[in-house]
Amino acid sequence: MNIVVENYADYKEKEIFGRYINNDSISNLNSKYSSEVCGYSVNNLPIHFFKIGSGKTKLLIWSQMHGNESTSTKALFDSISFFYKHEQAVFDDLTLLVIPILNPDGAFKYTRENYNNVDLNRDAVDLSQPESIVLKKIYDKFKPDFCFNLHGQRSIYSTINFNSSILSFLSPSSDFDRNETDSRVKSMKIILDIFDNLKTLIPNNIGRYNDEFNINCVGDTFQSLNTPTILFESGHYSQDYSREISRYYTSLAITYAIKSICSKGFNLQNHKNYYKIPENSTSLCDVFIKNIKIKQSSLSQPVDLSILYKEKLNLVSKEIEFFPEISEFGNLDKVSGHLLSDFISIDKVFNISVENELNEIVIIAKKLRNIH
Repeated sequence: MNIVVENYADYKEKEIFGRYINNDSISNLNSKYSSEVCGYSVNNLPIHFFKIGSGKTKLLIWSQMHGNESTSTKALFDSISFFYKHEQAVFDDLTLLVIPILNPDGAFKYTRENYNNVDLNRDAVDLSQPESIVLKKIYDKFKPDFCFNLHGQRSIYSTINFNSSILSFLSPSSDFDRNETDSRVKSMKIILDIFDNLKTLIPNNIGRYNDEFNINCVGDTFQSLNTPTILFESGHYSQDYSREISRYYTSLAITYAIKSICSKGFNLQNHKNYYKIPENSTSLCDVFIKNIKIKQSSLSQPVDLSILYKEKLNLVSKEIEFFPEISEFGNLDKVSGHLLSDFISIDKVFNISVENELNEIVIIAKKLRNIH
């Protein structure tokens, strides 16, 4: 079932790129697939959807439920482009209903929440927001056989040995006992098909989320309604802050999942192997520095320092900018970073409460990168 990875440039949707993806970014693609408006956001922005295919098996996919999680939206369009260019026969067996941006207000503001500062992925029961109501109405009317819930995750997530979680998945629980219901087992098997196809490319970079049940989450709700639902999380490839490399792997994951459903190849999997996929931990930071001397430390010796980037939308350039912030310092033996530096040769004592000094630390770290 391998997709020839060298073909990616052939089907990648090149007009969308970077981290800031909103309704305007995908307007041409919505037109390409003859999208319609299925509802409106709190701030009266249209929520678009489109259908592809005429097959009996129905798949509902939505992305950017969290407005600042845009990688999966890019990847979704890449995957659709792949099938249009190379395997249109899929659409004889499958009907896709796609909502590329469920939270257009959050996408426009580059925020996780919607305009009312509500996390739509905690609104599955209350249905207090118009966007949540739109998704539930489409679910009820379309009656999907499968659901893909597409998200993006922060750079803090890792698998074993501090390997970055470039991709993560979850077969949500359908009850508090986390029973292996028929729908949940199907979700597990499809995830295993994805894992088997990608483990040669990123063998140590695929993680699994904790399956604690929360009925307020959309995936848990739909799974409890006996619809196999898969949570996809686009993660971080080291120094890929535009998430274009992660986009590629996410597009492969979506493509393999669709192919698995069409071929019913997932039925060959032993769902118990799902639990062998390493569970995510939060052991990473963006910049990890060893042996740095700082004024804030009560210790006389150098310490470890972890830095995370805060993402902010530049309203002028319409690009996402990254600003360093201190996460923690001290003896951090259970933390690592995407960028690693050893400041043992740096004599300066830094005041990490001063923004300019923090920026200087990052500049030095980049020069000394991977000396550890």
